[in-house]
Amino acid sequence: MPTIRVVGKLFRLLPLFLVATLFGSHLAAAGTADVSIEGRGWGHGVGLSQYGAKALGADGATHEQILHRYFTGVSLVPLAAAAPASFLETEVQPLWVGLLQGQSGVSFTVSEDSAQLCFDDLDSCVATAVPGETYRFGYDTPDRCFFQRKQRLGGFARISSTGSCDASVRPVTSATKLFLPRKARTYSDGTLRLRQSSTTNGIHVVFQIGLESYLKGVTIAPDSWSGASLMAHVVTVRSTAAWNALERGKVEVLDPGRRADCHCNLYDSDPDSVFRGSTEEDTHPNWIAAVDSTRSQVMRTTDGVALGMYSSSSGGVTENYADVFDETGHSHLRSVNDSAAFADSAGNPHDSWGAGYDRAIIAETYGFSWVSDIEVVNRNDSGSARTIRISGIVDGRPTTVDVAAVDLRNALSLRSTTFDVSMTPLFNDVPTGHPFAGEVVGLVELGITTGCSTVNYCPNQFVTRAEMAAFLVRALDLPAVGGDPYRDDNGHALEAEIASLASSGITSGCSTTAYCPDRSVTRAEMAAFLVRGFNIASATGRPFIDVDGHFFEAEIASLASSGITSGCLTTSYCPNRPVTRGEMAAFLIRAIDD
Repeated sequence: MPTIRVVGKLFRLLPLFLVATLFGSHLAAAGTADVSIEGRGWGHGVGLSQYGAKALGADGATHEQILHRYFTGVSLVPLAAAAPASFLETEVQPLWVGLLQGQSGVSFTVSEDSAQLCFDDLDSCVATAVPGETYRFGYDTPDRCFFQRKQRLGGFARISSTGSCDASVRPVTSATKLFLPRKARTYSDGTLRLRQSSTTNGIHVVFQIGLESYLKGVTIAPDSWSGASLMAHVVTVRSTAAWNALERGKVEVLDPGRRADCHCNLYDSDPDSVFRGSTEEDTHPNWIAAVDSTRSQVMRTTDGVALGMYSSSSGGVTENYADVFDETGHSHLRSVNDSAAFADSAGNPHDSWGAGYDRAIIAETYGFSWVSDIEVVNRNDSGSARTIRISGIVDGRPTTVDVAAVDLRNALSLRSTTFDVSMTPLFNDVPTGHPFAGEVVGLVELGITTGCSTVNYCPNQFVTRAEMAAFLVRALDLPAVGGDPYRDDNGHALEAEIASLASSGITSGCSTTAYCPDRSVTRAEMAAFLVRGFNIASATGRPFIDVDGHFFEAEIASLASSGITSGCLTTSYCPNRPVTRGEMAAFLIRAIDD
């Protein structure tokens, strides 16, 4: 059985790629639960465990102790010490946060104080907006834009001549607040920048802001958590934002691709922290206090500002960065004990979880016709799943595929990679590791068999000629017919299927008047049934030494030429050996998928 290694679709994942935060779930709904997954934790599990930090803070730890628990070897220093003379230090508003991308136009309302509406290429301001006024900025021609003001009776009226599509809405004072209907959020203490995309011919909406003001609009933990816990979260996010901004650069030197995508060095959501502007500040006073009390503090390694990462909780031990993101570096992001996340004081709603899926979902996701087994075959140092092996049928043949657990998590929207996975077999006597498990699943899914009883398939039982008729009639969807071609099947449970097979010309019986329904099918007879039923092309050659002169020699050669059989041995076919139900499943699936 071939094993295919699927290289994970892993790329540079900056701080919060696919981070599960505390405020929502992507757990997929399941159909028939053939696949059972039992897990712990939520998120990628690298860096700060949020529920672990909650418990440690509630139990008396300081924010420094919490951070040193989850980030190995870091020191806590002012940003100026970790990134001296960087643009984060020298500029008042170094962060450009992407709010909307590729817009045909953008509307905004001045909700408090006033703001100037300006074209940035000439540094020319054309109007001052006052509270309650709504404006729209958009295209006049493909390369020229203008401002419009909403009228009392509806509609918008132009307030300026056209200008560059690079513009801004500048606050007059620190009290100025802007509301963006498309985001349903209010923004303050920064400048709204409008930039034309070089690739989409749309307008990027960006909010230029200082690091500390930005942090006040990012809340990743409930305000009811302890001050120490909130402070640990703030320092983590500050380090995250600083590391990302330094990595991507100041706006004047952005990578051309990033400039075209968003004209920003941070997004306001994945892969960065969710930034909700001043809308968030009004309802989280304790978070604001944590920002103020840790002002400028970041984590530092020997390389400078440390990348801060966080997720809801691990499965009991946090992850090594390399194990999750498939790249080296960030030695401070190592596996550490996260038992605190499962303490009573954590109140962790994700300490255990379960999910169920139909095997067809796994098959469709990874290119199988049918899946018969799925298991964890390799784990990380933390105990989380690293490699998942999926077994089933591809192109009619048994195949196994190894996939990264991170990929499976993403594909199924699982909460974490700390899980066990198992598949329920369809029959008691065909366990998931059975040599013909995949083929039997295929026959069931195609409606060709329901087993020899309600709970068993009887894979080692020889196939009778009557059962062969039933298999083929269902596989080929042959129509029901009348008549009674044979005298030895009257009253037989499969009499109708035998009649259909005879009517189709696939069989003429074991004699002119008999079918021999209860006689076992030999491998030679099985070749004849399949070649006739599936119209397999004739072939020449002598693939096996034990079929010379056999009545079904031609059919056996056709079956071998089609790739449906390779014999019972390298040079033998064993034509007179009876066929088991398990073997028949394999032959049928190969013929169907041929």
